[in-house]
Amino acid sequence: MATYRHLVLPYGCDRSRLPLGLAEAFVELDPDASTRAWIDDAIAAPQKAGVTAMRNVAMKMVSLYDANGLVGAYSMRVLSKAQWSIMLDPELARPGIIGAGLQSSVGPGAPALGRLLDVGAGDGEVTAELAGFFDEVVTTELSGPMARRLRGKGWACHQLDLAVDPLPAQASFDVIALLNLLDRMTHPLALLERLPELLAPGGRVVIAVPMPISQAVYIGPRTLDAEEMLPENTRDFETGVSALYTEVLAPRGYAVERLARAPYLCRGEARDPVKILDDAIFVLRRG
Repeated sequence: MATYRHLVLPYGCDRSRLPLGLAEAFVELDPDASTRAWIDDAIAAPQKAGVTAMRNVAMKMVSLYDANGLVGAYSMRVLSKAQWSIMLDPELARPGIIGAGLQSSVGPGAPALGRLLDVGAGDGEVTAELAGFFDEVVTTELSGPMARRLRGKGWACHQLDLAVDPLPAQASFDVIALLNLLDRMTHPLALLERLPELLAPGGRVVIAVPMPISQAVYIGPRTLDAEEMLPENTRDFETGVSALYTEVLAPRGYAVERLARAPYLCRGEARDPVKILDDAIFVLRRG
């Protein structure tokens, strides 16, 4: 754990409690300058009470995501550009290199990583930290208001559920991102099984999931159960990532290249300007 501005930020873990492959793949990040600046800004300029009130009224008629998209509420953050570069740099995938305190060569002026598909990209604030590494960014999003925000940022956005709907055009992607999505969708397992057909040769899948896993699906103003269940024995980070990998990801042919832990940050109101969840972040290849 790390602390900043009296906030407890989850980064490290007990590697002795992880399966060997996950323990070797774990990268210990820290609250870098960009993350600290985001927290400083959220504390200095919290979400206005009027925005929260409008969002709460909208939620009586539309889904939580539509309400947030309509009023621009509760913007999220996963990793900074520098942290993503450490997670995605192919050079750091070589055996014996993974560990704490790494510096990445991916950055301004470095070769782009090809095409990114960000599935369920929300308002695009998380996508924006990734976008600079790619020649092309494509997104999907079921929420109409969120889709409009994504298109407003200049990215193609397909308004569909990729677990059951095909993309309008045949395409392959070098990286497919599922960032804090699997625990908020009806068919997470079907989506994971669908992804290989969309991956370019050597492509990777990046998954972020809050631990412990708590599934919910927002349909209009209702909260429903998912039809496909993720592991339930996820009481803490170590048991959660172990269960998700051994019970869901590995049986579907995914091999872990890199694993990290980071705070999933959300802007809040003055009384609680930074909301924190505990994210597990996997970089995966098809075995």
